[in-house]
Amino acid sequence: ARNSAFDSMKDADAMKTLREKYVPNFQWGSATYIYAGLIGFFIVALFFIQKRTDKIAISLLSIFIFIHSFFIIHVGLHWMNYGYYFPHTYAMSTVFSFLYGPLIYFYFKRIKTGYNFRWKDTLHLLPTLALFIYFAPIYILSESEKLDIMLGVGIYEDRPYGLEIAFVKMILLIIYTYFTVRIFKKHRNTTEAPEYKNVQNWQRNIVVFQVVFTIVYSLYWLTLVFYYFNEFFFHTQLIILSGFVLYVAYMAYINPKTLMGYQLEASFSKYKNSGLTDSYSVELKKEILKLLENDKIYRENDLSLTILAERVGTNRHGASQVINEHFGLNYFELINQYRINEAIEIFKADVHREQSIIDVAYTVGFNNKVTFNKAFKKIMECTPTQFLKTLNTPV
Repeated sequence: ARNSAFDSMKDADAMKTLREKYVPNFQWGSATYIYAGLIGFFIVALFFIQKRTDKIAISLLSIFIFIHSFFIIHVGLHWMNYGYYFPHTYAMSTVFSFLYGPLIYFYFKRIKTGYNFRWKDTLHLLPTLALFIYFAPIYILSESEKLDIMLGVGIYEDRPYGLEIAFVKMILLIIYTYFTVRIFKKHRNTTEAPEYKNVQNWQRNIVVFQVVFTIVYSLYWLTLVFYYFNEFFFHTQLIILSGFVLYVAYMAYINPKTLMGYQLEASFSKYKNSGLTDSYSVELKKEILKLLENDKIYRENDLSLTILAERVGTNRHGASQVINEHFGLNYFELINQYRINEAIEIFKADVHREQSIIDVAYTVGFNNKVTFNKAFKKIMECTPTQFLKTLNTPV
């Protein structure tokens, strides 16, 4: 028989509070977050089965979308009280907190400049590594031990140093957002070709997303400091993250190649047979000059005509045609001209001969001394050693 004593308790305010806090309950808002997160997982899977993509760019974007999706699903489950029934989900997304800034920064750097990673770039992972080491003792706990922490009776404090972690995340977001915006402005493509419009819109929109998210998260942190917890700013950042995931899904559906790190095969194809228009040819010339003179792209020892063409938003044929028409040279002659000119400036400035010839060759983009000597002699009609002797300084 049912005990009537409990009937009088079930409608008590204290019992309602307990049910709201610990019993799973469906919420449309949380369900929407989970839905957006699942779409994000699907998009990540879709990215990796696509062929002929820039693997580096797509990997960065995929990881970025994955941790966003992981976070909003985690929050959705938490707000519906499922964390108490799946204790191993405790703080499972916290370890990714410091990756938001670096991932979007390097993704943008890759799609704007074709940047290749170096070993020193792993230093950007140090904050995340430190956070993982800090949470590792918690992650290896059993389900019951994690549940005790959530109930406030565990061996560790619930959400230790949450405010400090949020502060570091905010600072990293501000720093990386600043450099992302800087890259966007510095490498803004002025090409007016309609085929490039989707690419321009995508790049602009991800910058806007990053800026807005950083501002909202900063306001959220300030409310944590001065007003404890503010649901408005907390959910606003989740709405922004969910919106971004859905936006990426939309772009992946209508124009996937725009965000996958390479130019459409059809982009600018109308110029292949008929030749570039005069105005567009001049635009490409300006972009090539900017890459050579401002970015010193010729220093990259793996540079090729294909890479140069991609960075100015055209194909090999278009880039080669512009170089021939506006510079009166072929691709290799143009690049070697800039490399040798800089090598000469280095030789002249290095009056004490602190750099060897091969060091200078590597600095300006050559892969070996033989190629450097050959290019140098073709342009200067003497070898680097002979040139140094004309400077009346010891070799």
